[in-house]
Amino acid sequence: MNRRHLLKNLALGVAAAVAVPAWAKNWSVDNLPVTTHLNKADDDLLTEIIDVLLPKTDSPGAVELGVPKFVKAMADTMLTDEERTSFYAHIPKVDAFAKRKYGPAFTSLSAAQKTECLGMIEVNEDKGLSGFFDTLKGYAIQGYTGSEWYMTEKAGYEYAPGYGSGCVDIEQ
Repeated sequence: MNRRHLLKNLALGVAAAVAVPAWAKNWSVDNLPVTTHLNKADDDLLTEIIDVLLPKTDSPGAVELGVPKFVKAMADTMLTDEERTSFYAHIPKVDAFAKRKYGPAFTSLSAAQKTECLGMIEVNEDKGLSGFFDTLKGYAIQGYTGSEWYMTEKAGYEYAPGYGSGCVDIEQ
């Protein structure tokens, strides 16, 4: 392995770890920053898209866990002003894309059509829209897998692992 390549990757990893805000590593809905960048219609559409990405099944869905608020907090803190403006501007474009392909708005589509629509957006030739979707999907997955429910119920995270047994016989 090339030492220069190793040092470069190590420096990038350390920079990334420092750049992520503390609340993003151990977040709850209560400690997320409040955002006011979206109007009600765009906020509802964003929530609907996230619900299609990570729906409620036998386990809680992303909306139940507060992932939409996490996504908005990540967009507000991790993206530059230009990127954030572009991110929020692409939310209504999902609705326009759905209307072009299906007729009704995204929220009026069936569950299968919503999933199909998001799949088409992901591979769309419009790099801005597909880039928006990639960013949204990444933040949604990060929020879901970083939620308290996921960490404790699915990942097996224990706050204080390694319970002590005290004095035990050597045969045990």
